[in-house]
Amino acid sequence: MTDHIDPLTWEIRTVNVPGEDALWSEAAGPVDGLPVLLIMGAMNPGLVWPPGFVRALVEGGCRVVRYDHRDTGRSFVSDTAQPPYTLDELTRDALHVLDAWGLPRVAVVGWSMGGYIAQQMARDVPQRVSHLVLLGSTADHRPYMAGVMGRPASESELPGPAPGFVERLWALSAQAGQQSAEASAVEGWALFHGGSWPFPRERLQAQMRQALANGHRPAAALRHAQAVSLSPPRTAWLPNLRIPTLVLHGAHDPCLPLAHGEALARLIPGARLQVLDMGHLLPDALEAAAAHTVLEFIRPEKVV
Repeated sequence: MTDHIDPLTWEIRTVNVPGEDALWSEAAGPVDGLPVLLIMGAMNPGLVWPPGFVRALVEGGCRVVRYDHRDTGRSFVSDTAQPPYTLDELTRDALHVLDAWGLPRVAVVGWSMGGYIAQQMARDVPQRVSHLVLLGSTADHRPYMAGVMGRPASESELPGPAPGFVERLWALSAQAGQQSAEASAVEGWALFHGGSWPFPRERLQAQMRQALANGHRPAAALRHAQAVSLSPPRTAWLPNLRIPTLVLHGAHDPCLPLAHGEALARLIPGARLQVLDMGHLLPDALEAAAAHTVLEFIRPEKVV
């Protein structure tokens, strides 16, 4: 798939999930390149990865694989008659993607909820994860989920969303029926933006327009919130990981404040934290620099 915001040439494969249907996945870059799996955050398909970030990884010699979570993009929509799924099922989806591409071991880059899945991969199948890169993620999602779902504060020591964030999110949700799905999605992303760089409105408009044209269903994607809510935090077992880990976190993240990134770096042995001038969204100006940081971290000579 190519378009004006993503000039890379992608090879497409459908991934069969036993007992379910098919996931959409695609790869770009040299077949013999350093394999990297990109795992998107909640409620968004893989094409929402910042194109400059992906392009820099490919130009750096990586074989980049990304995919659409179930209930997003071109992947299957879950049967609501079945019990709700959790992060366990979403983690198995990621492993099915690796199998479909014949990748025994990869560097995993997880953004937000994608970082939760990446952490579980590192625990469940450490032999398949060479490096772990956690972008805007957390070891404990409970404070955020309690805030956005109007629940009492969790027992976590980590902070909830920044003041005013939840109220703005609820106000936007109340207005959702008054504007297009594209406009709602872009305005939603604007709430997650932060830092001194401009909000990448034009890029996100193009990405969301493409996602919706591809069949993305925002209402179905809301099931990710339930999947996260039904899953336990990862704080208890993260100290047992022995995989090189890089934590990239926004200094101005409104939903997972910086303390979440700091906790990840503290809990995972040997993890390195790099704080970026951003919120929960990687701005255009930082795409290439962030990718180069990842490249320096995952190159073969860095393998422990």
